[in-house]
Amino acid sequence: MLRVALVLLLTLGFGLGSTTTAPPGTHIGYMWPIGLASGALIMARRRMVPYVAALLPTLAFVTFVAAGYPAAVSAGYGIAVAVEAVIARQVLVAGPGRRMRLLDISDLGRFALACMLGAVVAAAMFSGTSALTGFGTPWEVAVAVFVTHLASQAVLLGLFRDPPLRREGYGNLERVGAWLFTLGACVLAFTTREVPSLAFIVIPPLAWVAYRAPMREAMTQLAAVAVLSTTLTASGLGPFSDPHLMRLDPEFEHLPQQVFLIACAMVTIPFAMAVAMQRRSADQVMRERARTERLVQSARGIAIIGTDDLGRITLFSPSAEAILGYTAAEVFGQSTRMFHTDAELARHARELDVDPTYVSVVRASATLEPGTAREWQFVRKDGTERTLSTILSPVTDDAGRLTGYVATGDDITDRIHARQALEKALDTERRAVKRLTEVDQVKDIFISSVSHELRTPITNIVGYLELLQDGMYGDPSPEQHDAMTRIDQNSRRLLTLIDDLLTLSSLENMDGRRRNDVVDMLMVTERALEIVRPTMRHRDLLLDVRLPPGPLRVVGDPSELERLVINLTTNAVKFTPDGGRITVEICTPEDGRVVLEVRDTGIGIAPKDQARLFGRFFRTDHAHVHAVPGSGLGLSIAKAITELHGGTITGTSAEGAGSTFRVELPLASSTVTASV
Repeated sequence: MLRVALVLLLTLGFGLGSTTTAPPGTHIGYMWPIGLASGALIMARRRMVPYVAALLPTLAFVTFVAAGYPAAVSAGYGIAVAVEAVIARQVLVAGPGRRMRLLDISDLGRFALACMLGAVVAAAMFSGTSALTGFGTPWEVAVAVFVTHLASQAVLLGLFRDPPLRREGYGNLERVGAWLFTLGACVLAFTTREVPSLAFIVIPPLAWVAYRAPMREAMTQLAAVAVLSTTLTASGLGPFSDPHLMRLDPEFEHLPQQVFLIACAMVTIPFAMAVAMQRRSADQVMRERARTERLVQSARGIAIIGTDDLGRITLFSPSAEAILGYTAAEVFGQSTRMFHTDAELARHARELDVDPTYVSVVRASATLEPGTAREWQFVRKDGTERTLSTILSPVTDDAGRLTGYVATGDDITDRIHARQALEKALDTERRAVKRLTEVDQVKDIFISSVSHELRTPITNIVGYLELLQDGMYGDPSPEQHDAMTRIDQNSRRLLTLIDDLLTLSSLENMDGRRRNDVVDMLMVTERALEIVRPTMRHRDLLLDVRLPPGPLRVVGDPSELERLVINLTTNAVKFTPDGGRITVEICTPEDGRVVLEVRDTGIGIAPKDQARLFGRFFRTDHAHVHAVPGSGLGLSIAKAITELHGGTITGTSAEGAGSTFRVELPLASSTVTASV
C-alpha cells in the first residue's frame, strides 16, 4: 500500500502542476496524469481497489479547483477521471489475481484497448460536463481530452507492468550513456524552434533503449521524455511552441506535442515487447535444449541414439555408451547398422513384411503407431548381444521434412533372462503342484480305504470283548477283566479316530451331494448336547446352556451341524478339569448371522500353539502332559463344517484360564424360510 500511496501523491502533484500551469483559455487542465491514476488502481490489491477508486475523484477535484475551475466542473471532471481509471484497470487486469503484463500480442491489444477506451469515455464525460455547465466548447473539450488522456495513458501505464524482465548484457555504463543520450536529444530538440523536425531525434535513442534495456526502464525513459518535453513546451521552448502553432485554439495548442508523445509510445512499447518476445522465445528454446540435454545425460538404463535422415549417428547418450560399450566419439557419423547382425535384420524384415534392407526396416519401424516398441538385438563392442526394447521416432522440421530419427532403447536383457527363469520355475512349480494333488488324492483314497478296512475288524474286536466281559465264554479273572477294559478303551479310541478321518475326508471331497435343509440351530444344539451329557456322568463338571427363545434357522446339513456342536463341546469337556464350568450359548442374531459360543474354564492353550489350533492332528503340549485323549482332528473337522456352511470359526484362549470358540453362521433368508 505504500507504493500505491506514493503513486497517488505523484498523481496529485503532477495534476496540480498540469492544471495550474495550463495555458490561458484551456478548459481541460492540460495533460492531466490519468496514467498514474490508472496505475494506482492496477497496483492496489483487489480488496483495496474500491477505496482507491473512491479517492480518485477527490484528488482530481482538488487539482481542478486549485486551478480556478468551477466546483461543478471540477466534480464532473473528477468523476470522469475515476471512471476512466477504473475502465483501464478492468481491461488490463482481467480475472482474479491477474496482473498487468506486456508479454505478447494479446497483452499489447489489451493495452491499446485500455488506452483508447479510457480516453473515449473520458472525452465523452468531460464533454458532457462542459455542455451541462457551459464551461468551454464541448466538441473542442472532447478532442483535447481524447488526445491528452490517450498520450498520458500510453506513456505512463507501461510503468506498471508486471513482472519486470531483466536483460542480459545491459550494463551500467551502457545504461548511463543511454540516459544521457536520450535526455540530451530531448533537450536539444525542445530548445529550438527553427528546426521542428529535430523533435524526432528522440525516437532513435528510445528505440535503442527499448531494444537493449529492460522494458520497465524503457517505459521510465519514455515517461522522462514526456515530462521533460511537456515542461519545455509549456515554458515556450521547442518546436511545438512555434508561433504558428500558438495561433491555434487554446484547447489545441499543445495537441501536436501530445501526438508526438503518442508516436514515441507507439514506437517504444511495441518495439520493447517484440524484443522481449523474441528473447523470451530464444530463452525458451535454450531452456528446452538444455532440458533435453539434461534428460539425455541423466537417463539411466535408457539408450538414446539420434541420427540424421541417412541413419548416421549424431547423438549418443551416456547410457548408450554404458549399454553398448562404445564412446560417442567412436560412433559419431557411423550408421546404426553397425549394431545389428544380418540375422536380426532379416527377422525384423519378415515381421514387418518389407524388403530385407536396413533402410526399409528403419522406415517401416518409424511408420508404426507412435510409442510402439520392438525388441532389437544390439551387438556390443565386445561382441556380446543385448536386447533393447526400442522405440524409433522420425524427426521432422517445421515444413514436415524428415531430418532424422531418434531411437530410445530400454535394456531388457536381464528382465528377459529373469522372465525365462521365472517361467521355468513356474512350470516346475506347476508340475510339483500337480504331483502333490495326485499324491493328496491317493492319500485321501488310501485313508478312506484303510479306514473302512480297519473299521470292520475293530468293530468285531469290540463285539467279542463285550461278550468276554459279559461272561459268555466264562467268567474272567480280575486281571483279565482289567486287560479287556484297556483293549476296549483303545479299540474305541481307534474307532473314533477312524470316524474322524472318514468325516474329514468326506468334508474335504464334498461334491454337492450334501443336504441343504433349513434347520433350527437351537434344536441341533439340544440334540448334540444330549449326546455329550452321558460322557459327563462321571465328571464333576457344570454344563451351562443358554439358548434364546424361538427358532434360529440356518441352511445346511443337520448331521454336520450337530457334529460341529458335539466336537466343540466334547473338546471343552476333555480339557476342563473336574470342578470346572462349560458354557454353550447361542447369542441373539446380529447382522443376519447366528452366533454359537462354547466357553470353558479349562487348562487353556499356550500362545505359541494358538495359531495352529485348527490344523490336522495338532495336539498341544498340555494335551500330551495331561494325557488328554484325542486324535487332533476335532477342531479341524469343526472348521471344515463351518466353512462349508458359509460361516467363520475363531478361538481365543488364556493359558490356565480356559478357552472360547465362536462360530458365526448365516441365517436362512426369509425367502428360503417361507418356502419350507
